[in-house]
Amino acid sequence: MADIGYFDAWSMWLDGQSTLGHDLLGLPVIWWGRFGKILSFLSGAAVVVDLVGPEKLSRYGERLAAAMARRPSRGSFVAGALTGAASLLVTEPMGVVWPVAMLLGAALGGAAGLLTLRVGRTLQDPELPLTVRWVSLGLFLVGFHFDLLAS
Repeated sequence: MADIGYFDAWSMWLDGQSTLGHDLLGLPVIWWGRFGKILSFLSGAAVVVDLVGPEKLSRYGERLAAAMARRPSRGSFVAGALTGAASLLVTEPMGVVWPVAMLLGAALGGAAGLLTLRVGRTLQDPELPLTVRWVSLGLFLVGFHFDLLAS
């Protein structure tokens, strides 16, 4: 596969030639298109925020943050155990020894617990709906752009 530049790819697309079968920045153009589709799908988060409503998201964030603040070690332990088991299942075929996989999973699980607490606090932010809308617009534009380039 020939590696082409960004502007070369758009030039080919504008000339009616397919960019598929080429690499753009070291990645096949078909994968850029797939990432574009995923980003376009994720841009639907604004719709979710509008359907659920900022008030309900804020109440959910309060409950989530309160639950994690009440029992942070328990939540992190459960997240660590589940992530450890999942990482064991994923890394076992790769030949990673189980203590390393469990340690990795526990660390990732602890981070997941802290992230859950942070998400709960973020959902309470009154500026969240507006921020989500702007981020969704950006994701949509970038995703559509790469999806179009790969067409």
